[in-house]
Amino acid sequence: MTNARLLSLPRPRALDIALASLLGLFLAFFTSLAPGGGAGAMLLSLVWSLMYTIPLLWRRADADLATLLVIPAHVIQLLVSATPHPGNVTVPLLMFAVAAHGRLKYRLWWLGFGVAAALAAAIDWNVGTSWSGASLATTVASIIATFVGLAAIVSAAWAIGAFARARSDAHAASRDALTAQTLQHQQAIALAANEERQRLAREMHDVVAHSLAVIVVQADGGAYAASMDGDPETRLATAERALNTIRATAQDALGETRRLVGVLRSDEATELAPAAGLGEIFGLVEGLTDAGRDVRLEVTGDPALRRLLSPSAELAVYRIIQEALTNAVKHAGDAASVLVHLHHAPECLTVTVRDDGVGAGPSDGLGHGLVGMRERVSAFGGTLAAHDHPDGGFVVTATFPTTPPTSATPGRPGTPGTPSTQGAPR
Repeated sequence: MTNARLLSLPRPRALDIALASLLGLFLAFFTSLAPGGGAGAMLLSLVWSLMYTIPLLWRRADADLATLLVIPAHVIQLLVSATPHPGNVTVPLLMFAVAAHGRLKYRLWWLGFGVAAALAAAIDWNVGTSWSGASLATTVASIIATFVGLAAIVSAAWAIGAFARARSDAHAASRDALTAQTLQHQQAIALAANEERQRLAREMHDVVAHSLAVIVVQADGGAYAASMDGDPETRLATAERALNTIRATAQDALGETRRLVGVLRSDEATELAPAAGLGEIFGLVEGLTDAGRDVRLEVTGDPALRRLLSPSAELAVYRIIQEALTNAVKHAGDAASVLVHLHHAPECLTVTVRDDGVGAGPSDGLGHGLVGMRERVSAFGGTLAAHDHPDGGFVVTATFPTTPPTSATPGRPGTPGTPSTQGAPR
């Protein structure tokens, strides 16, 4: 396994190359100053010095491997010399490296090995090759003092490396947290944009569906007026009214469509019109009445309680009535009558749209109309019921609380406070 690692050594870093080179030059200079021995001894001393410095090339790239490679040089020193060597400076350097850059599972093992090496060096440097020349007590005291000093250097270098590693990990964790926070912020922006697109899609559905329903009714009326027998002027006036209604309805739909789509264009100024509210419901009813439909509006309770509704709630009420009237025009039948009833109470606003037509058919409920209605009511903690009426026809009933709900946040399916919906979708 060691051979495989030696064959695939990581690339040394520039700072480690510089450190190894400086230490190598210092040891070469120290070797040149050694007295006697000849050229052969000097060459061996130079090779020995390189054994201290070459492993430093991988001090940070692979600290465990570098420490392992420097051990033979220290073993040779214990065997052939009884004095310190300048290459011993590699011990604190590599103790720092294994603590700061080495593998965590080996870090404590290297600390223990360094302390053991300090003990071996203390014994070697104080005892030498014999026990003569000093008393046993003096020798033991010298060994202990040397060991304490070397062990302190080893431990201090290791502790500084461990501190550097902890600080680096803390900085990395802080960067990761900042990156995660940035990503979460971007996801929140994307989610908000997606929700806005869904809201615009619902608005577009309500506007286009209702306008087209009115246009279809008017077109049918105009075609019928053009083909019926009678006074030509009367037929012409009826067809003209139908065409004027079609034009007005299409212009209103086009204007509101441009307003909604303009929100998506950040580089263009969008003309902001007041949001539709309860005051515009009469216009919905009047438009269908002019188209020849039997639609009535009835308001009960105290209309002054309208002040308890927010503008967004009024818009939701308007859109629900608009969608319910569109469904009645499409599904109830040409002869069906429709009643729009608003009841203002201190605790809630109840909206009822009922027709006396044919009721729900097998293809009803396949679109997004009732889904959008439920979502609008859900946003305000209300309830929605849509089903066939016992006396015939279809009825949609929506309740909007005029005070904020005290339970859990409404609108999330499966949680407390979720508004209920009843009846088969249409």
